Amino acid sequence: MFPAALLSLTAACATAQHPVRRSADEPPGEREIEARARFAEPGCKPPLSAFFPGLGQMTCGRPAEGKGLAVLGAAELGTAIAMGAARGFSSAAAQLPLLAYADLLTASTMDVVLDAQRAEGLRFVPQETLPELLRAPFQPRVLARPAVWGGVAGALAASLLLSRLVDGPLDTRNLGTEPVLFGTQLHDAVGYPIAGAIGAALFAHVAVAEETAFRGVLQSGWARATDETRGWAYSSLAFGLLHAGNLPFIDARDRVKYLYAAVPFITVLGSYLGWTYRDAGYELSTPVAIHFWYDFLVEAVDFLADPKNSPLSMRLGFAF
Repeated sequence: MFPAALLSLTAACATAQHPVRRSADEPPGEREIEARARFAEPGCKPPLSAFFPGLGQMTCGRPAEGKGLAVLGAAELGTAIAMGAARGFSSAAAQLPLLAYADLLTASTMDVVLDAQRAEGLRFVPQETLPELLRAPFQPRVLARPAVWGGVAGALAASLLLSRLVDGPLDTRNLGTEPVLFGTQLHDAVGYPIAGAIGAALFAHVAVAEETAFRGVLQSGWARATDETRGWAYSSLAFGLLHAGNLPFIDARDRVKYLYAAVPFITVLGSYLGWTYRDAGYELSTPVAIHFWYDFLVEAVDFLADPKNSPLSMRLGFAF
């Protein structure tokens, strides 16, 4: 899932923090000046970002990032089509790369939107680049923040407790057995590392896509249009409500539980992510790191408990 194209996105980027603009009277920051220069180029076509990952970046002064995104997007979409033709489009082998592609397209589009907002000098626009956000879950300075490690631990504990209250005891009958990935049983030494790598790649996509959209674009946008508190509240509600769109992918027997348990929990989790975003000075690295590690660890618990019937076994599913 992470070919050389994605690795090139995370290479050689400055780690210095760039403060967010809070007033229209502030002088332009370094990244605002750079964004204005890019969007002033005659060939810059931001709308192309909505059609395929990387197109907006390639036409608006960031060809290296754009090519990396385009190559990764082509690989994910091509894999989804090939696996769909071979195993059926309802199989995890097809659905997982398609989900990754959808998140990559979202992240690529939101990245161009945020860059355009920097060029306009709008308030509350996060200043991080995509490579910096991809690295955020592994950066010591981000992980050292109490809001990150404490938030991940608290959210994980609450999620596991809620799951046990709603679904009953965790089924561990297959604990320690050889995992099944995409319908194939693999040796422990091979299957578990592959599952971990797939999970890390997928949840990096999810965390960056959702946080740039809900926090970077929506929360900051509503903060500008109303105030910071209402921007936080509106984006938190939107985060929960839009996750109700997962309902068609949930087993019919679990849909009621998903609505009365998972959606409210996701809304509360979204409110915490939004609070950390605001508290960190509208820096996306904090909620991206929390989002990544929460998703990864929740799915890791389920996978380790039953590696033969995980979402990676045959059909993609959701924890709730």
